[in-house]
Amino acid sequence: MAKPEMRPVVVMLGDEAALMDDAVAALKAEAVPGAAAAFNAAVYRAGDGVAAAIGQAQTQPMMSRHRFVEVRELENASADDLAALEAYLAAPSPSTVFVMRGAKLGNTKAARSFRTAAKQTGALQAFRSKDQDPAGLARARVRDAGCEIDGVALRRLIELTGRDTARLRMEVDKLVCAVGGTGAIRVEDVEAACSLVAEAVVWELTDAIVARDSGRAMAACERLLGGGGAQRSTHQLLSMVAWQMRDLLQLQEALRAGAPPPGRWRRMPARKLRAASDTLRRRPVDPARVTAQLARANRALNRSKASDQHVFEGLILAMTEAR
Repeated sequence: MAKPEMRPVVVMLGDEAALMDDAVAALKAEAVPGAAAAFNAAVYRAGDGVAAAIGQAQTQPMMSRHRFVEVRELENASADDLAALEAYLAAPSPSTVFVMRGAKLGNTKAARSFRTAAKQTGALQAFRSKDQDPAGLARARVRDAGCEIDGVALRRLIELTGRDTARLRMEVDKLVCAVGGTGAIRVEDVEAACSLVAEAVVWELTDAIVARDSGRAMAACERLLGGGGAQRSTHQLLSMVAWQMRDLLQLQEALRAGAPPPGRWRRMPARKLRAASDTLRRRPVDPARVTAQLARANRALNRSKASDQHVFEGLILAMTEAR
């Protein structure tokens, strides 16, 4: 990520909270480095702290060249708050770096006026998921950490994270630690270090369940239950299957209603969304049946004398039965 320009006022808007966090952290580190932050950095929320934030911003810094003030959740600012922030925009303190950030602004008169003023002063910065290049972000973060990542590993990482840059950032940081903070990250490192790999296999399992493909489902079970890797908790796996079946049911309801993809599906890779949608259209999931099966499996895991693996595999076979 390019180093943000330090200026008296920066207005950040968009749905990319993780990238916004990075930009704010970089500005803060430059404005009030080291111990200076203890006396000269403050964070407020737009719902109740705008007046205090402006007052702080207009106060001279203590033993530092700059003061750093951040107002979060700009989308919750009232019309009066936006008017006050716009007035500050017009005459900011030269010794303060004032960051105003939020997911979005409404279409009210006050919001439109504030957005126009921020744009005209050059303070407005957009952090939108649709504008991002996940591969470029991953490569830059790896490079900034002093490592490198090969093409195969990068493609696998992006396949697992989609356009979710918050998860991408977390997984890159884990990979950097896994290789000791130096050297090359290979696809083997991605498979070994990323928690998303287990989730990806669970997606293979739930996809096989919806498709009623018992062979593919049992192959995924073997991978998840320890074949070729560390043994995993069947309770944890059951929870992951239940969570993902819930997501599939939400997608199914949206498809039936002709509505846009819900929740996390909006950030899924297009290929996965298309595949899941096609499968659900061909073989709809019965919510009552799935819920009952998961509940029975959960009770069995807690009470049955059979091994957890037997219980989990029995659940999968029952869920893939033709109906």
